[in-house]
Amino acid sequence: MWGNRGPWWVQTLVSAAILVAFAAALVASLHTMESAGTGSWVRYGASAVVPFVFLLITAAWARSGVRLALVLLVGLILLALERVAILPFYLDSSVIADWDARALDTAAMANIALFDSGAVIVWSIARRRTPATWLGVIPAAGVLALGTWANYFHQPDFGVDLTSEGTLPLGYFVGVVAFEMAFILVAVLILCAFDGIGLAMRRGASTVPPQGPPVDDFGATQLYRTQAHQTDQRETERYRPPPPPLGNRPPARPEDPSFRTTQIRRPDDRR
Repeated sequence: MWGNRGPWWVQTLVSAAILVAFAAALVASLHTMESAGTGSWVRYGASAVVPFVFLLITAAWARSGVRLALVLLVGLILLALERVAILPFYLDSSVIADWDARALDTAAMANIALFDSGAVIVWSIARRRTPATWLGVIPAAGVLALGTWANYFHQPDFGVDLTSEGTLPLGYFVGVVAFEMAFILVAVLILCAFDGIGLAMRRGASTVPPQGPPVDDFGATQLYRTQAHQTDQRETERYRPPPPPLGNRPPARPEDPSFRTTQIRRPDDRR
């Protein structure tokens, strides 16, 4: 049911298949809306369908039920913010005519940042295995920031004249989605690398044998007694106590050899 079942290579293949399907669905939806000539508000609603389906699939592939709920909560919040950020570009031109250009630039970059980081965040919540994953947040955030800047200011035209009239070809949308997904994929791989380091450290720690308490040498001094019952400590013997009796074995009696003391007799003692 959850994404932690099956061999690691099966989980990796399923994860890769989900990401590839996400990119392909984005291309298909953008090209379909462009070919159909749908209105702006239809595009506004339809463009949220693929990210929402990706969110549901990622949540279903989460490693636990708690993560499923967390993925849905965080993902829906980020998706709602992304819709708010892109809303000005679907309003009538007369509404935003007096807006400052920097406000529109900020809204557009916020839309890209929320979309890209949202995909990375929900994926990491669903799939991470160790807390070491979050050590990669800073380099991953740097990649996403670079991707936001590149997608807004330096996105290639992929051989298409964007100023001309007519329908944009399928190859343009393939290039646009691939260009954006490249930064998402690099950020995901960075977090996966830190997660792998944490997993290796965890496995290494589990292979170290536990250090038990110091073992007592069970040293004991056996006293030797003379015929006059005087303690003679000139000789000692170190030995380990006998093993505990088995459950079906009667308790050791005083005449048991393991409890017997050695009687030192003088040569002239009578027997």
